[in-house]
Amino acid sequence: MPPLALAAAFGGGTALLAHAIRRHSPFEVDVAMRAEVHRHVSPRTRSALAPLFALGLPGGYITIAYATAWWLRERRRAGGPAIVTSAWLGWLVHRGVKVVYKRKRPRIPGVRKRIDSYPSGHTTGATSLAVTSALVLRRHRVLSKTATLAIGIGAPLAMGAYRVIDDEHWTTDVIGGWLLGSSIALVCDALLRDAGPELVRPVRRTVAASAARA
Repeated sequence: MPPLALAAAFGGGTALLAHAIRRHSPFEVDVAMRAEVHRHVSPRTRSALAPLFALGLPGGYITIAYATAWWLRERRRAGGPAIVTSAWLGWLVHRGVKVVYKRKRPRIPGVRKRIDSYPSGHTTGATSLAVTSALVLRRHRVLSKTATLAIGIGAPLAMGAYRVIDDEHWTTDVIGGWLLGSSIALVCDALLRDAGPELVRPVRRTVAASAARA
């Protein structure tokens, strides 16, 4: 299936799931998964996953996107703009979706009630960045297939699992984040795959040019 068609399918899946959530929330799978997590996940595991919180914030994954784009530019590889754009859209698009679709988050003792549960923003941002990065890095063969699979699949899975384990989101919020993030990634990679380093300023060349003119 062409990437843009697949992206449209993922985006449609995000919307269909949101529509279903409006009619019936939470689903049985959400309640059952939450019960299993509370039953089997230890406080030590929750603490070990806590650093993912900062990485899933816009300041975390957008910074990683710029660093990755700079790394590619230093190796004269295209794809940096796709990675940076996917990170920004992962944040902006999921915020827009939350304005339209309201859903209560799981009840967490000591935390005020919130209605911005769908989709998981951490999962959306991490997925959009990770999938785009994996596609770009694999295409340029700068990392092994195993490493790119770990980035493109492992990172979104870890972030999604963390958001459920931390009791911040329902399982279907995470699924929505995977779908939306993947859709964003496929669009960015398809439209910007050949773009050069326009979004990452070539600092070294600028300094060298300034020195030559001095």
